[in-house]
Amino acid sequence: MYESLRESIKNSDEIIMNVSFIRDSGMKLLIKDLKEAKEQGKKIKILTSDYMKVSEPNALYRLVDIGGVKIFDNPLNKSFHPKSYIFKKDDNFEIYIGSSNISYSALISGVEWNYHLISKENSEVQEILEEFSELYERNSFDLTLEWLREYEKRYRKDEFGELFDPKDSEKTDSIIEPRNFQIPALYELSKTREEGYKKAMVVVATGLGKTYLAVFDTMSFNRILFIAHRDEILRGAKRSFESVYGENKSYGYFTGIEKNRDSDIVFASISTLSKDDYLNEEYFSKEAFDYIIIDEFHHSSSKSYLKVLNYFKPKFLLGLTATPDRGDNGDVYKLCDYNIAYQCDFTVGINNGWLTPFEYFGIYDDTDYEPIPWRSGKYDITSLENALIVEKRHQLVYEKYMEFRKKHTIGFCASVKHCRELGNFFRKKGITNDVIIGETSIVKRQEIINKFKNREIDIIFTVDIFNEGVDIPCIDTLLFLRPTQSYTIFIQQLGRGLRKYESKDKLRVLDFVGNYKGAELKPLFLTGNYTKNRGVINTTDKDFILPTGCSAEFDFKLIEYFEKLKRKNLRQEELIKEDYKKLMGKLEKIPTIMEVYTYGEIPVHMYLKTFKSWYNFQKEMEILSDEQKEYSEKIISFLKFLETTSMTKSYKMPLLLSLFDTLKKEVDLKEIGEYFKNFYLDEVHKKDLNNKRHLDLDDKKYQKLAEDNPIRYLTEKGKNIEFFSYENKRFILNSLLYDEIKSSSYLLEEIRERIDYRVVNYFRRKYMEE
Repeated sequence: MYESLRESIKNSDEIIMNVSFIRDSGMKLLIKDLKEAKEQGKKIKILTSDYMKVSEPNALYRLVDIGGVKIFDNPLNKSFHPKSYIFKKDDNFEIYIGSSNISYSALISGVEWNYHLISKENSEVQEILEEFSELYERNSFDLTLEWLREYEKRYRKDEFGELFDPKDSEKTDSIIEPRNFQIPALYELSKTREEGYKKAMVVVATGLGKTYLAVFDTMSFNRILFIAHRDEILRGAKRSFESVYGENKSYGYFTGIEKNRDSDIVFASISTLSKDDYLNEEYFSKEAFDYIIIDEFHHSSSKSYLKVLNYFKPKFLLGLTATPDRGDNGDVYKLCDYNIAYQCDFTVGINNGWLTPFEYFGIYDDTDYEPIPWRSGKYDITSLENALIVEKRHQLVYEKYMEFRKKHTIGFCASVKHCRELGNFFRKKGITNDVIIGETSIVKRQEIINKFKNREIDIIFTVDIFNEGVDIPCIDTLLFLRPTQSYTIFIQQLGRGLRKYESKDKLRVLDFVGNYKGAELKPLFLTGNYTKNRGVINTTDKDFILPTGCSAEFDFKLIEYFEKLKRKNLRQEELIKEDYKKLMGKLEKIPTIMEVYTYGEIPVHMYLKTFKSWYNFQKEMEILSDEQKEYSEKIISFLKFLETTSMTKSYKMPLLLSLFDTLKKEVDLKEIGEYFKNFYLDEVHKKDLNNKRHLDLDDKKYQKLAEDNPIRYLTEKGKNIEFFSYENKRFILNSLLYDEIKSSSYLLEEIRERIDYRVVNYFRRKYMEE
């Protein structure tokens, strides 16, 4: 089937594919031919679906720029199973109808039956084309980057994916090419450069292969600088680059020992590179490198990194990290111009089958942390050691290890002394182990790791050395032996064991949890939905949703403890209400959205997230005016739309202002262009036109920008067509909405205020500008 389809794509003028799902293994086979067809100007229409979530996000990312790709609009989850391919050349048609979707097994290795029809256009062919047109034109929506990003987040690789496309990963293991998260990440990086960005950060869970992403993204650049803070990371990066580039590039280290500065790809230690002896024109010109990669980018707000970042002027800079938020409040987001090109946390990685699922055991630890002094955001280390280095606790750790252990265990300890004492205790019990701490030499570390991989030792005890930059896929058991309230540290340590490995089906995590600060956040950490504004959740709450294939068991005493702390904390709803009441007293009036944004302590987005809409919040607070109580459901729905409509760019806002600055039922494209022009004359708003080609747009280009982006989006079928339409170059407000808004000046104020809030919040969030 694969060769037949390739030949048909090559020899046709029009290409139509109607398939229920698309797997990446199949799209990798066809994408080159489809891209060539697009470049040749051939018409392409592809219809697929998210039915049963079998279509892989990676496959769809490959198709985003092809154009003409649509998703079957299926809110009722109707069965969608077509498998048909139609090709037209002059007046001749080739049609394949059968059992093959787009996957490797369906096109190459599986047992599939497909009927191949060659015909001039006749009544039967016409009926097929009409049926396709009905689905494609009236019952589907465009595959957009916005929709795809959301689909990737909710996608879960399940039994359907395995059934339809078994052992897919085995086909590409011998070929080093972009895979897993790298496919959408590379697409997003390409797009961000097209938009004019020269810096970007990629936030990706530990174990997914961030370094290889950097390798693939540098393909069109000449000289490359890779910076890290540890030698192990530099050596691993060099191996990755060599495995892809081979002998086509030269490689060299710039460290305390070696000073290679002329290679095509230089792997530099930040401690060496940041010295004044080397950051000068005699040693390195500011434009010496076209592309700079900074690994573990969350360190980059330190003085040494800032010196390097301020010196070099590359064509593009990429920051790689699993955890961008720093405990010392260093603003790494600013260093990449607040441009997060792509994010993929451990939940997305596990749901997509890129990382190993975990089975977590929260073990009750009766160590009393209350008397231990708390200084500068952490426990006094001497007092903490005295509490943890006791035989009773060592015995608990040993017994649970013996009960749950697998083959390769890492134990994360609170201190060097804690490491050594535990190591001695386990050795006395006959468990072979070793310790890796800061003073362990590079040679000794590697020797210990090799013994660990070969099962000559059972456990490595460490402090923070394994939080970053260590690739030991065979790790299948983790011991969390130290208190932490840091989500960053928790995820870094969890990530050590999530890498895929041939004999590992689950990562086993034994977490010894006591009454230390932040212990109650562990259930929230495991869901991956941690934010600073979230309260405590328990394992029995509806929000306690783990990634696919994962499980968590907490000792009953811990569940009781979490529930007790949860009851002590005000619920999020109550916190928001208290914030609003405080503001009411301060302003001596009912605060508006903009007043909450300006003066409130809790951000507006938390009001909207918690109560679903501002109208619902006002209703809950019993502060709706008589006029508001008379709003129709359509108006309430429209107000919520204004609050929640997605904004990857600000383009919708000047379009909405053209209707609601002064209320109009419709506005022509020329006037819309004027609103766009005036909106982007503002120095802050202009930043959203980050591609330099847009900085001097003329009237026609502003009109085209409006027509191609927000107008098209807001009038597409299946989206917001209930609110707007577009005919004869006129953007039209729904008649029922217009009549109701016209009858109420207060309602128009509410609409304008929501637009104002979305504008200021968007630019504050994206560019840190009021």
